[in-house]
Amino acid sequence: MRNWESGFTPIYTALELLWEVWEPRFRQEDPEFGPLTLIYTDGPMFIDPQGPRPLVTMQREPFLTNAAALARACALWGGDRFNGPLILQPSGDILWNSVELARVVNGLDTGAPTVPNMTRAIAAHCHSNSAVYRRSSARLRKAEDVSRRQQEISAKADELDALAAADTPTDTNSVPFEEACTRLRALGCWPPDHLVSGLAAAFQARRIT
Repeated sequence: MRNWESGFTPIYTALELLWEVWEPRFRQEDPEFGPLTLIYTDGPMFIDPQGPRPLVTMQREPFLTNAAALARACALWGGDRFNGPLILQPSGDILWNSVELARVVNGLDTGAPTVPNMTRAIAAHCHSNSAVYRRSSARLRKAEDVSRRQQEISAKADELDALAAADTPTDTNSVPFEEACTRLRALGCWPPDHLVSGLAAAFQARRIT
């Protein structure tokens, strides 16, 4: 703090460097970051110098949020007409390259805002806050009422964990997720809005044909 106040810059420089390193990751983990463009080709990018040269077309799909772009990339992953994918920011900088997207699809990137990761994050939030739910009335809570409500919240959070484990990148049925989040709100445990909206955007992107 003294260095900062006296005009020396090493602390500022260090923080600036840290921000440059971590800013892309913060953006990658933000389900609402956007707008973004998913770019890929409908054929292999590699061309054999001694073989034929098939015509390859670049595809571009716009998305308002990171969660939606990732959901679409995961749904298309592995298809013959999905090659060399990138997700670009408005500046033209790459938010996700092909190697990073492969880690997302394989479930190795647990911080990426995919449907399973966001669902697990909601479940973890509800487990952690089951004792501080919002009351629907001003009356004092009895110990048995508190315990029962906590159990109901934890049970619904367990249900979300099960949904996350069973999810597939092409599953477009968002109803169980929506019902679980609605029930949690009714119990007084409100899931984070950015995760709920991220789930909605992801399922909408999965429905693109």
